[in-house]
Amino acid sequence: MENKFNRLIALITSPKSIFVIITFVVSAIGFFKSFILLKIFDFEKLGIIALSQTVTTTISLLQIGAVTGAYRLFSYKRENILKRVNAALLMFFVFLTILLCIAGVIVDFFYNTGISTSILFLLIVIGVTSLYSNWVTCKLLGTKNIFILNKAQLSSAIVSFVITFLAKWIGLPAVLAGLLVQPLIIIGVAYLIVPSLIPGISFLSFKKYILKIISLGFVPYLTTGLTLFNSQLGRWVITFSLGTVILGKTFLITLFVSLVSVFPGAVSNLFFPSIIEKYELNLKNDLKATLKRQYLILGGYYLLVMLATILLANTMVRLFLPKHIESVYLIYTIFPSLLFLHLSGPAITFFNAAKKFRLILFGSLISVFTYVGLLSLYVILQKPSLGGFFIIESISAFFFFIFNSYYFNKLNKS
Repeated sequence: MENKFNRLIALITSPKSIFVIITFVVSAIGFFKSFILLKIFDFEKLGIIALSQTVTTTISLLQIGAVTGAYRLFSYKRENILKRVNAALLMFFVFLTILLCIAGVIVDFFYNTGISTSILFLLIVIGVTSLYSNWVTCKLLGTKNIFILNKAQLSSAIVSFVITFLAKWIGLPAVLAGLLVQPLIIIGVAYLIVPSLIPGISFLSFKKYILKIISLGFVPYLTTGLTLFNSQLGRWVITFSLGTVILGKTFLITLFVSLVSVFPGAVSNLFFPSIIEKYELNLKNDLKATLKRQYLILGGYYLLVMLATILLANTMVRLFLPKHIESVYLIYTIFPSLLFLHLSGPAITFFNAAKKFRLILFGSLISVFTYVGLLSLYVILQKPSLGGFFIIESISAFFFFIFNSYYFNKLNKS
């Protein structure tokens, strides 16, 4: 009995468990930050904030597999290539920033974006900085510096929350400042404590390795990229067909999605290096056990979330965010999408480890074609409403899940 108790304590206090706990704490801080925005801003300003988040998320899609491929290489933990990969990624971000600034100048000159030039370029900086902080997070995970990542995430979330709280008096500038400060702190803390992760400047490494890195990560990146494409396309269509004010009514859904997705994202990041490593070492039994454990964790989590949502969502919104009560039904329409997408995670990681990139690509394309097809028919044949957009997202996620589950079982049996 004592041994079991000691093992339980060791499990709870392990770096991976603490990482999940910190992730929940960071999620809670993010929840209260969004809660403040929901309380103090009207739907028009919430629509602008939602549009800003959409712009920065779109920028994050421009990594085209560089971060994904480099993370895979860091998961191998081969010291002789880590420095070269690190330097190549730094130059990639330099060129990406230059291209985005040029694009920003062109857009600002020829088109009326509805936002000021300074805000436009601030959004570019926030987008690039956020993407780079994701890369720093991947480096910390790949090199198993989880304790340091915990510090970086927690401190960045707290400072961002404090700055965003000032929006009550300052307004939107405080919100944008909070969005920028959070990734900057993650980068700063990581490089201050682990200076070996600071990249050198090497155009030669960029020239020699960047195409190899992108080729390794491009198809796996498409999984996330095409999945995000669905949601981003939906937000843009909502903006153009229903207006920014209606987009502001989706902010409650954005809060719910962000809150629910944190734990599955943390679990995926923790299991990714282990699954890659076990596959490379041909540890079949250990690999199957790891994948089964990941499925059980995700399944149990979503069972709890489903029960909590059914029992508490309507009451909690009515009590604390009464002006958003009409948006509660949207939570139920988006929930199946989250479930099917996250339960596809272990299969995607397994395909990645087995280098079955075509399966990843085909599954993502099925999801996108389903979404675009149904969305087109919906907009043409029906008068669009918010609920319809999220139901279509859930249907496309279901087809994505069915495809991945079928080939995952097929590969496991073979």
